[in-house]
Amino acid sequence: MSSTADAQTSVNWQSLLWLVIGLALVVRLWGVHYGLPFSYWADEYHEVMRAMQLGAGSFNLARSTKGGFYLLLFFEYGIYFVILKLTGIVANAREFAELFARDPTAFYLMGRITAAVFGCITVAAVFWLSRRAYSTTAGLIAAFVLAINVLHIDLSHRIGVDVPMAMLATVALCFGLRIATDGRRRDYILAALFAGLAMATKLPGILLLLPLLIAHTYAVLQRNGGIRGWFGSRDLWLAVGALAAVLLTTNPGIVFYTGYFSHVPLSPEEMDEAAEFDSLADLDLVGRPNLYVFYLNVLPDSMGWPLFAVSLAGLAYALWKRTPPDVMLISYALINYLVISSTPSETLYYPRYALPIIVVLAAFAGRVLADLIQALPRWRFAASVAVLAVIAAWPAFEAATANYALTQTDTRTLAKDWFEANVPAGARVLIEGGKIASKRETVQLRDSRASLERRIAYWRNVEPRQARFLEFKLAAYEGGGYDLELIRPNSIATLDKYAADQVEYFVVRPDYYMGSRKADASGPRLLEELRTDSRVELIRRFEPESRTRPGPVVEIYRLKSSREPLSD
Repeated sequence: MSSTADAQTSVNWQSLLWLVIGLALVVRLWGVHYGLPFSYWADEYHEVMRAMQLGAGSFNLARSTKGGFYLLLFFEYGIYFVILKLTGIVANAREFAELFARDPTAFYLMGRITAAVFGCITVAAVFWLSRRAYSTTAGLIAAFVLAINVLHIDLSHRIGVDVPMAMLATVALCFGLRIATDGRRRDYILAALFAGLAMATKLPGILLLLPLLIAHTYAVLQRNGGIRGWFGSRDLWLAVGALAAVLLTTNPGIVFYTGYFSHVPLSPEEMDEAAEFDSLADLDLVGRPNLYVFYLNVLPDSMGWPLFAVSLAGLAYALWKRTPPDVMLISYALINYLVISSTPSETLYYPRYALPIIVVLAAFAGRVLADLIQALPRWRFAASVAVLAVIAAWPAFEAATANYALTQTDTRTLAKDWFEANVPAGARVLIEGGKIASKRETVQLRDSRASLERRIAYWRNVEPRQARFLEFKLAAYEGGGYDLELIRPNSIATLDKYAADQVEYFVVRPDYYMGSRKADASGPRLLEELRTDSRVELIRRFEPESRTRPGPVVEIYRLKSSREPLSD
């Protein structure tokens, strides 16, 4: 790039940034309607329901490790309620709840669009972080790198806490960099506020304390403050107070239910609910992997190998330079990697946990590419375009393919439509379930009126909150439905037992029976019985199509003694 082009780039960086943010928004909104009115992503439902629960006047203190996002959803749903009431669509809060039970599409769309906006803000925040740490060109490249990141795009489509936490953490790091260089009180307070919001949104935000304390150390060293200056800094303690105030305001349950602050145990009901909240949609066919290797594989899977190699070069470059921003960002990525890779949990590991690391690697990739382009003596513009095209090709293709798949009908939706068209209402059906309904990751069959009434009678004495939600579903009942036998992967009986209980149909995701992290030997045993027992026939199978048809394999079995013949 010539010196004239350099000047032009510096003048037009705002336009380029808006172009990158616009690209980020388009790819995060493409396919945002996926699956609706059903949500096949496990965590979405719980964030939505927590917002609805707050609207009903109940605050879930036990859900202390995740928060923040649902508060915004509560505000959005409140505005939606006011609009619907003013236009006469609903008359009161009960009708609003019945509307949600009947068709929650609008509620999920609001949350998903908000998540997409959070993703775009993160792209902008990465620009400011990298610009502050390195250069404007580094910031633009880093923002572009994150804008096309496959994992970040995927998570920005759904209601969840990881993208908002990454956004808030990135903003906190921006102010942390200002602390390291300027050490102004305002930056201390703002860094603490955003760090507190990140922690309230998801507890791993607490890992921000390490880079922020490193920033404070650099500020003290600039003033030659020493140990006494480090601990005696009024700005530091004001920041601590601001952080604590944010946490207590947005997530008061953290005092009672989080092991960082208390040893008060959860009740058995809360433990069961926590397990429900963390139900797993992905599969693990060979047991818990080596997480240090697992998360190292997540990074190239989301960035593509060319870009991952560039980011590793950027990491090596940062280790060599060791500027204050380098030290802060390396420490943040490293502590995240060590924490998520050393968890003792046998089930709680997800690619999304690596999102903070991806943010840092985007900044490092932007910095090393910007310095490389600046070092080229000739053809800088052509070289920069060529390099960006090469490193963007794989993630751009993968993201576009994944987004296109989200616009197609999921196998579970196809299975539901076929089942309701061919199986008589009221039939007894075995299907994966949670407490009160079929599991969100499986075919969304509805309960019959009689089935709903039985569940309400049971849960009214056991857990009234569940019964209340079922009552809304009953009020919105529009006919049809099935007598659902809900099972969990670690409590599956034999075919003989289900036949004796008059189960007529079995709706099965084979991979889930075989590969769920929470499954035991009972799942594969029942699947084998369904496939080999002469009393059972496979009547329909739905398979995903590579890169174009989303969803799992779904198999539908019928006991041959079932009362009605089927037309295919």
